[in-house]
Amino acid sequence: MKKYLTLVVFLMLACVPIFSEADEDCMICHEDPDLKTEEGKSLFIEYVKFLSSVHGESGISCVGCHSDLQGFEDFPHAEKLETVSCGECHDKAEEEFKASIHSEATIKKDSLTVSCKDCHGKHDIRNKDDFDSRVFPLNLPRTCELCHLEKVKRERGVEFIKQYEKSIHFEGLEKAGLTTSSNCSNCHGAHDIKAVHHPLSRVSRENIIGTCGTCHVGIERDYLEGVHGKDYAKGSKDVPVCTDCHNEHDISSPQSLDSRVYATKIAEVCSRCHDDEALSRQYGFLTSRLKTYSGSFHGTASKFGEARVANCASCHGFHGIRPSSDPKSSIHPDNLPETCGTCHPGAGKNFAEGKIHVISEKISNKWAYLVKIFYIILIIVIVSIFLIFIAADIFHRVFRRRKRE
Repeated sequence: MKKYLTLVVFLMLACVPIFSEADEDCMICHEDPDLKTEEGKSLFIEYVKFLSSVHGESGISCVGCHSDLQGFEDFPHAEKLETVSCGECHDKAEEEFKASIHSEATIKKDSLTVSCKDCHGKHDIRNKDDFDSRVFPLNLPRTCELCHLEKVKRERGVEFIKQYEKSIHFEGLEKAGLTTSSNCSNCHGAHDIKAVHHPLSRVSRENIIGTCGTCHVGIERDYLEGVHGKDYAKGSKDVPVCTDCHNEHDISSPQSLDSRVYATKIAEVCSRCHDDEALSRQYGFLTSRLKTYSGSFHGTASKFGEARVANCASCHGFHGIRPSSDPKSSIHPDNLPETCGTCHPGAGKNFAEGKIHVISEKISNKWAYLVKIFYIILIIVIVSIFLIFIAADIFHRVFRRRKRE
């Protein structure tokens, strides 16, 4: 019986957190769940959680962070303590944070103050690779949303932030559990987050290609080798970057109906630049690309929702688009049979000679234009004859009926 009693006492003691010598004085008060400030703010510290935190596991005591209490013996201490300076240990992170938009908001007191604890927590801080960490890749979007959905007011509103939850990146995190799928910090940074239009921002036009290229390495290479990428490298502000075509937070798979680059939507996306008169004069390309494509068989079928029909990307490529004069271009005369053959097996050189973007059939193909006019006239004549025949038949039937009456 005595053995069992000893075992029970041992197990009970094992469940009680053993305070380190340095923390013992603190926990005399702070282990009380009812301990609160005059304003009603809880001062209770769950010591077990602290011990399992990255600081607790490293053997850092209370006064390691609350340094103004080092050597203090006259407890209880004052209610207001100095703000904990994480930078005493995390100096690099502090320097980055001071140059961030979060620090700027804190200094200006725009809408709220932001500090380390808002993202990492207080006494329960975990290593960023810990599943329970607030900044673990799978948890980070929810951590950011605590402020960006409730407290932060932005021009584009809450819906713009929530769009991320509809993206293929969030789907990778939430449904597939892929820690490699992009979250907030992969695109915006961690401690060094800048405003979108800041030159050093990871998501500014100047840097977005490199940011997306961190994961999409091959696509970045193709883009920079293409006609858009070459102008981008020269500093052009007019060429499209990733977010111009794919959007920002709500990036969807190209196979998704919601995607801006879904097969039946891509022509409209491309036309925003390629039908722009000012850009055409500046860069010397022809306009009315959407109009001429829409008038073709491919364009007509696409308008009716046929996703298998050729669109801009089917012929010109996706990220590594090159001019037709480039031997590597998919629309170079030598490569057209192969390009067309992707959809039309066996397509030869003659097949590929047909034009898609026909500005004026009267000029480019006189005989085709005459045949088209002939058929239009023929159709009008035939339809007119049928209408006259139907009208005459109706008139005849009505006349006969009245005559009988």
